Amino acid sequence: METKELIKRLKNRDEDALYVVIELYGKVLKGVISKTLWKYPSLWDEAMNDSLLSIWQNIDYFDSSRSSFKNWCAAVSKYKAIDLLRRESKFEAILLDENSASKDSDVHSNLEIQEILSALNDEDKKLFENIFIRGLSYGEAASEQHISTENAYQKVSRARKLLRRWRGENV
Repeated sequence: METKELIKRLKNRDEDALYVVIELYGKVLKGVISKTLWKYPSLWDEAMNDSLLSIWQNIDYFDSSRSSFKNWCAAVSKYKAIDLLRRESKFEAILLDENSASKDSDVHSNLEIQEILSALNDEDKKLFENIFIRGLSYGEAASEQHISTENAYQKVSRARKLLRRWRGENV
């Protein structure tokens, strides 16, 4: 299939054209994503999905005078992978800060953990346990609970705020 025809089909919202993009450029996209997210292979599928969705939603912004379609798709996947890398790095830094603080104080006895987690609903408690006790990544924990990774980050953020307020009242 000629590139111009493929772009036209994408602009006309032909879903089958997206399969053609995957067939023609999937290896290129996967290569860009894996090089950017080499440390986080669990995020590769999410980056690929985000890239394809972005190509689909932003096809009207493609300008053939600026780059080839293949390079444009690769750039889209690169930026999506970088977004995920930033997000993952940011949350890792937060976790490292919290882990070092928790090691300095002796607040992590099993009873205290259960008491603290009792302030959360069952779904958030399971998410917290999977991430902070079992050591699963956000992506793995989200997958286990059939929610998006972004949703897992949001739930943990809200739960942390709740736990900070709860601890302030119960200290």
